Amino acid sequence: MKKFVLGVFFDQTIESGGNFTQSLNNIFLATRLISNEIDVKIITDKKENLKILKEYDIKCFLYLPGIFSRIWMHFREKSPILIYRLISLFFKKNHFEKFLHKNEVDLIYFVSQSHYAGYLHSINYIFTLFDLCHRDNPEFPEVRANREFEVREVAFQNNLSRAIAVLVDSDLGKKNVIHRYRLDDEKVHIFPFGNSPGRILKKLQSDNKIENKYINIKKKYDLEYDYIFYPANFWSHKNHIYILKALNILKNESSIFLGAIFSGSDQGNLSYIKEMTKKLNLENQVRFPGFVTDEEMICLYLQSLALVMPTYFGPTNIPPLDAFQLNVPVLYSDLPGLRDQVIDAALLLNLNDPKSLVLNLKKLLNSNEERNNLINKGKIRYNKIVLNNHNDHILKKIIKHFMSRRDCWK
Repeated sequence: MKKFVLGVFFDQTIESGGNFTQSLNNIFLATRLISNEIDVKIITDKKENLKILKEYDIKCFLYLPGIFSRIWMHFREKSPILIYRLISLFFKKNHFEKFLHKNEVDLIYFVSQSHYAGYLHSINYIFTLFDLCHRDNPEFPEVRANREFEVREVAFQNNLSRAIAVLVDSDLGKKNVIHRYRLDDEKVHIFPFGNSPGRILKKLQSDNKIENKYINIKKKYDLEYDYIFYPANFWSHKNHIYILKALNILKNESSIFLGAIFSGSDQGNLSYIKEMTKKLNLENQVRFPGFVTDEEMICLYLQSLALVMPTYFGPTNIPPLDAFQLNVPVLYSDLPGLRDQVIDAALLLNLNDPKSLVLNLKKLLNSNEERNNLINKGKIRYNKIVLNNHNDHILKKIIKHFMSRRDCWK
């Protein structure tokens, strides 16, 4: 009897940061479903992902449509229904669907918010929804420029309702998607985020390479001060400016010189943050290493005073989980959903007032007890999240439910 084939589609690049990491975590999870009944085929449209997955001994199929195929698929989907049906008389499946049928895929699992879901009609799919921040925070440039808001709205309106299941990160995520897109409650599943240096740290430990990969961060970046760490691509919603304002207050009002390291790739806001760093005379205190390796990322965490993440977007993020596992204190946005992710394991920040960060940083600087207390609470919170994570059971249940229905047609 033919095995049921779950296709897992992976179209994130490593430069996308948290979305890439969570997609990769979801792939690891999906491969655990391989059994006598189920086979799993990983598919990507990014050549560089083949090499990354090979490092984890995961076989991956490359889907790389040409420019004509992309244009034709897009035209076909945007056509009025009568023209679409006429096209379908001669071309029953588009290029993407032909590829999936050739690989005998019965169900496709999109591990991110992929636009490829819009091309599927003959194959069912599971859709992963990372966030609805374009609705929560429509004022930010990244969800307004180039009609990004409209693009997301059209995609979600079309793709969410047609999915057999929608995976969201939290209770708030589920509430939002049901309210905004009128989805059935039983179709939406809470699928909490995993974490990233957790997998990296495990890999390094298994290879006994931690000592060999040690990097003296302050020496490498010629930084004389202790530093706080923020790993985030330079989008405006990441709110790097909030940290600069707090460092400036610490320096001018308390004569406290604290460093900051901002790792991540430029998404349009880096020049502004560098300009403000210079304007506030913080050039000796702030470093911009860009996109860093996994090994350096761990060192950046471990040698920092704390993870400081004043982001406006959520409701959940991966860096707090990374910091919890690596025994690093967390300072995090006091916003709905975000505060629920960390509970009492982080010092919460009022994003309307950088003095909130100033006061919390002083707590850490002046009290080892406060620091150790946060670290211990972080361990407890991390373990609770890990122990309560039943994502593999959720995914398996969705697939089993679909398999019984899939037997109804050829």
